[in-house]
Amino acid sequence: MSWIAVIEKLFAPGPGVGHASESVIAESLDVVRLLRSAGSALSAQAALHGQLARVEWEEEKNRLLQITAMMLVGFVCVLCFMIFLGVLVLALSWDTAYRIHACVGVLVVYAVALGIVIHRLQALLARGRYAFAATREELAADIALIKSKL
Repeated sequence: MSWIAVIEKLFAPGPGVGHASESVIAESLDVVRLLRSAGSALSAQAALHGQLARVEWEEEKNRLLQITAMMLVGFVCVLCFMIFLGVLVLALSWDTAYRIHACVGVLVVYAVALGIVIHRLQALLARGRYAFAATREELAADIALIKSKL
């Protein structure tokens, strides 16, 4: 029986003043029992949502820590690339061939490392839109379920 029907029966004028039929009282008690059981279910559901949000927050913190580490490595690579580019320019002005090959080799290594860092950083940044996706899906499903019951 719906809430509105129970309320209408409770407040509907009866045959006598202050008289309520036994069926209305029984239905009212059923509604109270339903509310009591639904309250514990809603509390459990809220706790589950809290746990899910906590797990997803840990994942998000881990992702942000990885982004920070990748940015730090990228900064070091760019800094070293710039330093060795300067050394390469100086070495090109000297007459020995070994200095040039060494500087070029180091530059290639740092350039490859920088490319890997940039690729990994882009992958981590792209995962940001999936943050708390499970929590959002669960909340949307719960809201849809509640709306369908109203």
